[in-house]
Amino acid sequence: MKNLFIITSLLLAAALLSSGCTDQDTAPRAELLTVNSFEEINAMLEKGPVFIEIGADRCPGCVEQKPIVEELAAEYGNQVAFVYINTDKQPQLSNYFNVYYIPDMTMIVSSDNDKFTYLTRWGTLTNDRQEAMMVGPTSKNVLEVTIQDALRLRGTNT
Repeated sequence: MKNLFIITSLLLAAALLSSGCTDQDTAPRAELLTVNSFEEINAMLEKGPVFIEIGADRCPGCVEQKPIVEELAAEYGNQVAFVYINTDKQPQLSNYFNVYYIPDMTMIVSSDNDKFTYLTRWGTLTNDRQEAMMVGPTSKNVLEVTIQDALRLRGTNT
């Protein structure tokens, strides 16, 4: 009888401690697109803004950032192209964008003869990517404001 009481108590305690707890993120996510050339980016720009995350699988900050960008891709993917450039697998694109620290994110709103126009996190336009880079882990809210600004600039409803 004593053993039954102990087992029942342990089971009840385990049920109470684990109820409602989960370490799984239930937010919807979308896979990020990969590109291998500037022509692919330009083709995407014809349809809308392009959000680029540059990172690597070996980077803890990139691993932390990617699910946030995937959540945004699930929400805005029908209006914005979300691209992931892996510095280890696409060094030519990483070199073009002068990547020195990852994760590195940029919003491209247009292109003229392969010269990109970027949107800064403050809502201004520039051709200098250094002014528009969002480097290091960045909150979903900051990224979402940039995405919404890009959609307004492109005349797309948010």
